[in-house]
Amino acid sequence: MPDALPLAPTVIEGRVSIVRLHGEACFDCGAVNKPLREAGQVVVQGSSHVWHIVTCGCRPRVAAA
Repeated sequence: MPDALPLAPTVIEGRVSIVRLHGEACFDCGAVNKPLREAGQVVVQGSSHVWHIVTCGCRPRVAAA
């Protein structure tokens, strides 16, 4: 699908660890000693900075239909 638009970042409410936002730990569980892979982008509510997050796979993600 070359004409598909990129997904908008997920808006996160509340406090989030800076380590998770910097992609140094799993965004879902905080693991740092597991293999991590890209999991998308988030924006903290009230900010415009887009963070690239990672996951260890601890939480299954719903695929876009």
